[in-house]
Amino acid sequence: MKKKLICAVLSALISASAAGNVSAQQKFLTENYSGEKEYRLLIDGYDYDGEVIFVSDTTYVALREFSCMADNAIITWDDEDECAYVKTDSLELSAEDGGEYIDANGRLLWCEDGIFTYDDKMYVPLRQISAAFGFDVYYDAEKHTTYLTRLSSAIVPEEEFYDHDELYWLSKLIYAESGAEPFLGKLAVGTVVMNRVDSDEFPSNIVDVIFDKENGVQFTPTANGAIEKDPDEDSVAAAKICLEDVRLSDDILYFLNEKLSSSLWIVENCTYVMTIGSHDFYAD
Repeated sequence: MKKKLICAVLSALISASAAGNVSAQQKFLTENYSGEKEYRLLIDGYDYDGEVIFVSDTTYVALREFSCMADNAIITWDDEDECAYVKTDSLELSAEDGGEYIDANGRLLWCEDGIFTYDDKMYVPLRQISAAFGFDVYYDAEKHTTYLTRLSSAIVPEEEFYDHDELYWLSKLIYAESGAEPFLGKLAVGTVVMNRVDSDEFPSNIVDVIFDKENGVQFTPTANGAIEKDPDEDSVAAAKICLEDVRLSDDILYFLNEKLSSSLWIVENCTYVMTIGSHDFYAD
């Protein structure tokens, strides 16, 4: 059964916006709501009867509703942290209001358009929450239908997924290079490392990329000892997200703070892509 989804939540937001009484989060929703859509969500062949909404072309579901459907989940809410917690026999999950990722069994699943609450409901991206509960996700654009197929009871936990040495050194480098930068800046530094791993011009693993000296020291913290500092929580989070194959850009291979750099070789020989915080990022 195909449904026309007209989100009552966002309709209320639009009305509130017209009255000039909305929060920054509500303003984001009203500006990015994707409109009415003919859409169908099938879970192991059965129609999902829960709420589905679209923001910035991302499909969202209500966390509590989906979790109870997917498993015999226990959901709790922490008012102080503004965080929801979901627990099953094989999954421990947390999602923070306004957060940028879901923590599922220690794995961090990047939510590009964020996590939000409205009217005492938390909404999370369908693709990420489905992965947390062990579903494969396939979207058929012609039929405007998403198919979820259960592969396991939950996502593989962090200790079985992340390589210890890769996470250890990537976290340290991100912190040493961008500890004072915004979270996206940390992700961008991690992206540079991962893009180098995928490039024929650099070593083929994370540790060797970080300590590469074939054409001189590539990352200053490996030479001045700053890489030995313990990373903060955000740097570890950024490293985990990069290890989940998230890339802010497929092209960036270099970065620098032009005001602090002793060499402008990158500026003179590479293609500028973007600036985040105090770092400029470049491609070949």
